Amino acid sequence: MRDTDWINAPPAPLPMMKQPGRTRARAFFLEGIMAFTNVGPLVYLAPGETAFWNFSYGDDHGPQLAEADVKTPNLGAVHQADHQRKRKDNNEVVTYFVDIHNLGAGGCFHNLQGGGMS
Repeated sequence: MRDTDWINAPPAPLPMMKQPGRTRARAFFLEGIMAFTNVGPLVYLAPGETAFWNFSYGDDHGPQLAEADVKTPNLGAVHQADHQRKRKDNNEVVTYFVDIHNLGAGGCFHNLQGGGMS
């Protein structure tokens, strides 16, 4: 083998890049819970994907924050929670919303953890 043989090698195929996606997580009701963890269905986020979550109470529980309850194995995911929002309907049902983005180089599953401010 000559020193220049590696130059003539065919290039390796490039992996397919997945476009950032959007995942809508199911809504669920929480009753009488001040803080919560491991709540809701498991959602897998690949790099660049976003999950849109909402959860509801039968009445107003004040400010509620939620973030990703990241599961293992984690293949390099970094989940960021933002756009925390709140809606109060005329029937007194309050729904909270949060977006979870995977900013990392790999994916993993998550659901929610969070709670009220005391």
